[in-house]
This record gives sequence, structure tokens and C-alpha cells, in this order.
Amino acid sequence: SEAQSTTDGRFEVFLRFVAGLASPGAARGLEEFLGRFPHQTTCRVLDLVKEEVKRRAGNTEREAGKRSFLNTLHYLFESQNPVLAQQALGSVEILSFRGLGLTPIDCA
Repeated sequence: SEAQSTTDGRFEVFLRFVAGLASPGAARGLEEFLGRFPHQTTCRVLDLVKEEVKRRAGNTEREAGKRSFLNTLHYLFESQNPVLAQQALGSVEILSFRGLGLTPIDCA
């Protein structure tokens, strides 16, 4: 999708929001306003998050790769899904963000 293919970060906050909507707590809270979220859609979002984490975890040698990986960790946080985090990060032994300066949005 366009949101995944841009490299300038303009969709990062949107993708965090979408990952948050896939969390069970958010889905239940919004159900009365938006209706029930289709299970297939939630699964597609979670699969996207898992694949993005795995893909970006292997590209953290440069600052841009570290920043990109950090953004995908925000997706994991927003999803509030420990099983997804284990599946996505299970093979990653060390997370190093040495030399990466944080921006305000990184700390949000």
C-alpha cells in the first residue's frame, strides 16, 4: 500500500493509529460507535505489523534503519498484543539503538 511504501514517514502516525485499532481493548471500546471490526481486517493489520517488524529488524546498521525499526516497535506497542510481539521479535536477540537521536514523536 502507499502507506507502507513511502520513505518520508508521513504515514507513520496513521499506521500507529491503525495498529492501535487492531488491539482488543480499542476494538471493544469503539464498537458501539463504529460497529464491530471485521476479524479478517484485524488479522491483516496484525500480519502487516508482524511482517514489518521482521523486515525492518534486519536493517538496523544505519540510522535510517534504526529509526524505521523504532517506528515499527511503536506499532507493536499500539497493538497491545504480547503474542504478536513474541512472534515478531522472538528471533531478535539484541535491540540496539546506539547513536540514534530521538525526536518528540519517537517519545510519544
